Amino acid sequence: MEEVSENEVIQMEDAAIVAPAAASALIDTDDNTAAATTPTTPATTTTTTTTTSTTTTSTTDNTQSEVLQASAVLPATSVPADVIAGPFDDEDVTFHKALRNAVSTETPVELKVQGTIPEWLTGFHYTLSPGIFEVKYPKMIVIQGESQQETRTFSFGHWFDNIPQVNQFAFSGSDNSLKYRSTTPAHRAESKIREHQGYLPSQPSSTFRTDTNQSVFARLLSTSHTQGKPSLEPCGASIEVLPPFNADGRRTVYCQNFANHVLELNADTLEKCGILAWDEVNPHFKGSHSSPHSHYDPVTKELINFTMEHGYHSTQYHFFSITEKEPHGALIASVTAKASHVHSFAVTPRYIILVVSPLNPSDGGVKYSWGASLLDAFSFKRSEFTYFYVISRVKQRHIATFKSEAFFFFHHVNAFEDAADNVYLDFSLYADDTIAHQLSLSSLLERDSPPLMRPEFCRFELANVQAEAQRMDNYNAAIANTSPVDKLRGLMRRVSIGQGNVTYSVPEKNSNAIPLATRIRSTPGVELPRINPIYHGLEYKYTWGIGLTEKGDGDMYDCIMKLHVRGDAEPLVWSQKNCFPSEAVFVPPAVFDQNEDAGVVISLVYDAEENKSFILILDATDLTEKARATLPEVVPLSFTNGCFALGDISRGMQEAPVSNDIISDEEDE
Repeated sequence: MEEVSENEVIQMEDAAIVAPAAASALIDTDDNTAAATTPTTPATTTTTTTTTSTTTTSTTDNTQSEVLQASAVLPATSVPADVIAGPFDDEDVTFHKALRNAVSTETPVELKVQGTIPEWLTGFHYTLSPGIFEVKYPKMIVIQGESQQETRTFSFGHWFDNIPQVNQFAFSGSDNSLKYRSTTPAHRAESKIREHQGYLPSQPSSTFRTDTNQSVFARLLSTSHTQGKPSLEPCGASIEVLPPFNADGRRTVYCQNFANHVLELNADTLEKCGILAWDEVNPHFKGSHSSPHSHYDPVTKELINFTMEHGYHSTQYHFFSITEKEPHGALIASVTAKASHVHSFAVTPRYIILVVSPLNPSDGGVKYSWGASLLDAFSFKRSEFTYFYVISRVKQRHIATFKSEAFFFFHHVNAFEDAADNVYLDFSLYADDTIAHQLSLSSLLERDSPPLMRPEFCRFELANVQAEAQRMDNYNAAIANTSPVDKLRGLMRRVSIGQGNVTYSVPEKNSNAIPLATRIRSTPGVELPRINPIYHGLEYKYTWGIGLTEKGDGDMYDCIMKLHVRGDAEPLVWSQKNCFPSEAVFVPPAVFDQNEDAGVVISLVYDAEENKSFILILDATDLTEKARATLPEVVPLSFTNGCFALGDISRGMQEAPVSNDIISDEEDE
């Protein structure tokens, strides 16, 4: 019998999908009907598409039991390629149908606007959402002595793990119009997943909780390189228009994730302009990880981020800056600390603050080295401390360290200084890492999962930073001026009995005791917090984000909230029945307004009753609705950061030319 090619297999996905014999229920081809079956993280869906006389050697996951199972009589049903194995049905008014593969709108479309877009709101809004949760691939198996070709499905296992989709909106307040389009730029990652029959991330712990469907040996080989090819690392955590990437008249946006690189896109066409690792910008920016949340200082015109260089016993966090005048950038300072998942950091006019929670590699870092998912390779140590490392931007070095009780967070809200030399840091905070586990897809799609952990808005004070810096300098100077012999004598003096006085000075055993970071405020909070960008690094009043209403089930963020961070007013809430918003981005007017909350917040919202997504514009002052527009396709719910760029949209929404992938995308072997 003639063998079917891989392309033909993929084309046949919608026609003859076969579920495993052990499956308790099937998903209908119609999106409106499905049986209630709990999804699983590993790749489990199989599809027999053809039989061939060619005999092949089974791969490692073709166990004898699997072959016996495949030989059973399998009922057939058709599943579109964009369906996740979830409990979807016509009566479902939960968020579950918004956690499935997206359908991109490659050709720009005009949306029908309900309401009135503010006249000053003219520019581009960019968001990232999950584009692909599942990838189907062909596989040869042996059934009753004959080779057959199956279609199987690789499934990402966490809300944060996916191949992202870029969404672009062009707002024109002057004529109350709005255009939309979307694309999935990381096609190479999808094809490599299909080729490898799973995922081979080039960075250790670059996924949160996904069974890569690869052997430990394969994962170890993949993560053994000092720098992986960026093309296999989808940049799906944040999208920005911050300089200097759009300097020199270039119209670009760039995407980041937890790996050490950025993906640059044409702001008009969404065409890939390039992808580069941070150590290609400057070889001193070494490390396999970085923060997806770069900071931009409009005063110094610096883009600030860090890379993580993992060592055997410790990790170096290398902070660097890039400017238009110095495109290759420069190191600011390095901090030695434990390896952890550091999603974001804080910047004030004088300081950079790195906060490291006790979410550290377990099992001596073995699983981490093997490339296991972060939540499998790391564990949260409740008995240890969270550390605050303060870097002076002027002295360009680490000057002070503070500590607090253990806590976990994804996002800083803001940080600022006062005249008394105290630094204040605001977080969306959790007692531990439970929330990271709750946001796995298996947990989100499980009907009986407990409610999501609610974030707290917490403020910490780092008191008298310069005084602490001086004390640390004095201690380091005393250590440096103490000879090795005197250090030994000092140690013997502390542990021996009957020794006389000595004439030299050795620092006391606890003279470098780490001061405490004091928690001074804790109230109900929001996730994906955004503030008026003019107030980054400065004292402020408000933050906007997504939250959980008291009347909801608590299984997904179902409202947009405005918090008064000084605690002088009750939070404001926008919500709509069975609607689930993604990040609420604050956009200030083009002309400065002395009112901090003057502006709008923009969010992509999934309406479960209509099974549609819409873009929502709210007045940031009171969260009243200004306008909305329904999108042509459902945009999956996201836990990512977007951006808005005020300005001329006349050049926008151009069609991208048809071209091959860029070189760095192709040369990934």
